[in-house]
Amino acid sequence: MTTRSSANLPIALVLLGTGSLLWIRAALRAPGALDMTPSVDGGLTVGIVGVLLALLHGVAYPTALLAVAAPLALVQLLAAGLSGPAFLPVLGIELTVLGLFGLPLSRLPRRRPAVAAPARSLTAAHPSPS
Repeated sequence: MTTRSSANLPIALVLLGTGSLLWIRAALRAPGALDMTPSVDGGLTVGIVGVLLALLHGVAYPTALLAVAAPLALVQLLAAGLSGPAFLPVLGIELTVLGLFGLPLSRLPRRRPAVAAPARSLTAAHPSPS
C-alpha cells in the first residue's frame, strides 16, 4: 500500500484559488490588466519554469515553493516597481499555474528515503605505507 502526498493538496488548492481570484479580479477591473510586456512575460516564465525544474530534480513541492517561487515573486514585485495593479495579475497567473502543478503531485506516492547501506569494497584495502 502506498501513501499519498496529501499535504500537497491543500497547498495546491489555496494557490489555485488565490491565483484565480487575483487575475480574474484584475481582468474585471481593467480590460488591459492581463496585457504583458516582454519583461513581465519573462518574469512569469522564470517563476514557473524555475519551480518546474526544481520539481523535476526531486525537490519537494512545498520546498520548491518556498525556496524558488517565493524569492522569484519578491524579485518580480521589486522589478515591477511596487506597482500593485501591474504585479497582481502576474502573481495571480503564476499562483494558478503553481497550484495546477500541485494537483497531480498530491496523487503521487511519497518518496521513500534512500537506505544508506555500508560501503563495501570489491577488493581488499591496501595497507597503509607507514
